[in-house]
Amino acid sequence: MRCKYRTVLAIDGGGIRGIIPLTLLKHIEKTCYDIDPDVDMINWIDVFSGTSTGAIISGALMLRDEKERSIFTPDRILDLYLKRGHQIFSKDIALNSAMPEYPLKLILENNFGEVNVSGISKHFLFVSYDMNADAPFIFTDRMDMYRSLSLSKVMMACSAVPGYFPPVKLGDKQLADGMLTAKNPSKLAYEYARMYYPNDPIVVISLGTGELPKEEHDMIELEMNRVHQEMETYARKDRNLIYFRLQPNIIEANHSMDDTGHENMVNLISDANTYIEENNHVFDRLFKLMTIRADAYQ
Repeated sequence: MRCKYRTVLAIDGGGIRGIIPLTLLKHIEKTCYDIDPDVDMINWIDVFSGTSTGAIISGALMLRDEKERSIFTPDRILDLYLKRGHQIFSKDIALNSAMPEYPLKLILENNFGEVNVSGISKHFLFVSYDMNADAPFIFTDRMDMYRSLSLSKVMMACSAVPGYFPPVKLGDKQLADGMLTAKNPSKLAYEYARMYYPNDPIVVISLGTGELPKEEHDMIELEMNRVHQEMETYARKDRNLIYFRLQPNIIEANHSMDDTGHENMVNLISDANTYIEENNHVFDRLFKLMTIRADAYQ
């Protein structure tokens, strides 16, 4: 038994602000479990997608043990961000590191380096950018030539901010942070899911890393919101698409993507929890969809 909808998870880029979607995911997972202990919301996701920090989170969520249980739950990933965020996302550490390997690379390899893409059974789409070609680059599970890559290398290739971390060399490619392609990967992920499920109802859960005031919107933020508006248009026209965009306002936290101070990380959680409290009706609708059971996709 499983959810009768195909489910796509898309997580925005945003550095340490990845704490926001992790807090939302933790709430979704816990509430689904409280409704039905047999529900494993993460296991019901058919396509995982992410940009930058979103690729790290989605990549970790895909991993299952031999009994198909989550290895990295939202709570465990959140704990990693809280404990190691200052090493993963601090630009000061990246620029001043005297180590032969960057902390971001070391932490990703330590946690995900033993897993190759070939060992992942889920569909995925992770967003990167090829500095050599000055063009987008997308990792998916359909790319047979890259199935021997480690998951940690894919994560690094999607999150290496130019000027702070060296790009990841892959053949003639120099791959860097996917926010240069699309901070919000929801449209790319939805179109990819349609390749596998052309006729099935699809639920897209798009998780943002915090809405900035309009006066602070740059080209990346404007593109992020344009993608959101396109997805809303798709959902109005397509009866087989249900689209959720969960995007808290940043109120207490710093808008910076590399403020890894303890107080700011606590404030990011607080902003996410404020959003949850103020949008119970949205989560209630999502929970109802996620706990509908059917035999259709056994």
